[in-house]
Amino acid sequence: MNLNLKDQKEIIFIIIFSSILVTHYINFNMNLGIYCSDVYVYLVNALYFTGNNVHATYAIYLSPIICFITSLLFRLGLVDRIAIYIVTGIFAIIGNIGMYLLLKTRFNNLLSLTGTIIYSTLALNLTWLANGSLDVAATGISIWIILLTIWAMKNPKYYLGVFVLLVIGFFTRYTVGLVLPVMILCYLYNHSFKINKEDSKYIIIGVILGIIAAAIVLVTVHIMGNGYLGFTDLLAGGASGTLGSAKDSAYNTDLTYYIFNFANFISSSKTVFIGKTPTLENPTILSGLVLLILAIGGIFWVRKYDFKYDLEKIIGTIILLVALGTFNHCSSFITIIITFLGLFLIGKNSENKNGLLMMAWLLANFIFFSYYVIKVNRYIIPAFPAFTYFLMVSVEQINEKINRKNILPIILIVLFIIQGFAFTLTFEDTDQFRGPEEISNYIISNNENWTNLKIGVYNIRPYFWYLGANVSGIFENKISIIENSPLDYYISQRPLNLTNYTEIKNISGIHLYKKIN
Repeated sequence: MNLNLKDQKEIIFIIIFSSILVTHYINFNMNLGIYCSDVYVYLVNALYFTGNNVHATYAIYLSPIICFITSLLFRLGLVDRIAIYIVTGIFAIIGNIGMYLLLKTRFNNLLSLTGTIIYSTLALNLTWLANGSLDVAATGISIWIILLTIWAMKNPKYYLGVFVLLVIGFFTRYTVGLVLPVMILCYLYNHSFKINKEDSKYIIIGVILGIIAAAIVLVTVHIMGNGYLGFTDLLAGGASGTLGSAKDSAYNTDLTYYIFNFANFISSSKTVFIGKTPTLENPTILSGLVLLILAIGGIFWVRKYDFKYDLEKIIGTIILLVALGTFNHCSSFITIIITFLGLFLIGKNSENKNGLLMMAWLLANFIFFSYYVIKVNRYIIPAFPAFTYFLMVSVEQINEKINRKNILPIILIVLFIIQGFAFTLTFEDTDQFRGPEEISNYIISNNENWTNLKIGVYNIRPYFWYLGANVSGIFENKISIIENSPLDYYISQRPLNLTNYTEIKNISGIHLYKKIN
């Protein structure tokens, strides 16, 4: 790594910009409320990591890294949802720094800065920024894993950090494991199947450090989770594409979902909540501009590049096309392996190894998440770094055709910075996500013995966090069970016709029913 003074100035700019942006979105999310129910699980797990017996060991395997770091803030007295906003926000800032350094392996300072600003302010990134969800944070770790892998090709000492970071990323969000085949491909491109002594020394030490880190996490989760390691079921279901139920609101077998929605992910003028998931609608002119730049730059690159095909490249291209054309007929993992075999044959003697590496990163995520039957827009965020790389290639190609080479990058920087801070205005005005906290605060403030109350709820996740383990989940349509349960209160998200309970409060569409004595 060779950073000059100008690099340091730009990294300082990225840190300041990212910190202000993250602060803006933490404030926004504090006012909006938690709209991703998984965040409640992470908060309860973080509380469990502090030593509190919250009787919630069934999901302790979910993101133990983020939960543990959040628990450190809890121990300092910040027992509030803002703690996990801060933690995931810091990971986003670190990811932005890594994005600049990753782009610097190929581009000049201005293009690297431009790409970093664009990556950090893509509409889908902003939708999930600093709100306790894991996708932006995990993508930041993935960026650093790929960056250290590329650096390790010239200085094997970086292997010491690669494998530890891979473990940290994996236990932040398990799909970070998709960078592993990219790492292998990077090594094969640079060293083929040979491992020299100097590399092997650091690889072995790095692997040992990674194993130690994994053992610490696994032992902790095994003990605290009473012997349950639930992530193994997640991995198996994810690999086969069968994890999830047709009853899930996000169930979607459309293989083109992420492709045809990608324009909205770049820039969107409207964000609405469908099934409590923020959905981006109406791509803006900025999105059209980005896609136009990508297309024009791509054409310039194809015309400029002298394609030289040999037998290996032809075979690799055929394998790649067959894999992409038939990937929905077998496991996504098998398809990814076949795809990477094709990319290896195409790129082993190519001058564009880094570009093909980014293509591998992009395809690994698109194949896995397109095949996955549960589709949520945030899942595709790990593909954004590679997408940004190709966008910068296009900007670079266009710059070669014009005199004022700085004008396009500067325009993009200005437009995306504006989007970064104005995007919160695209969210529909709703108070539905503040309801669980406000109704819980009402119960707490009006009952000195609230910890001894028996409270039934329509969804256990938010109320387990706000009201503790004295809540029990009962579906709203189970009227007879509610009526005959020894509950002091029942919380519903829709009006109910109950005989033994009377409605005493309605806050943001959340109905509170009290048992009639």
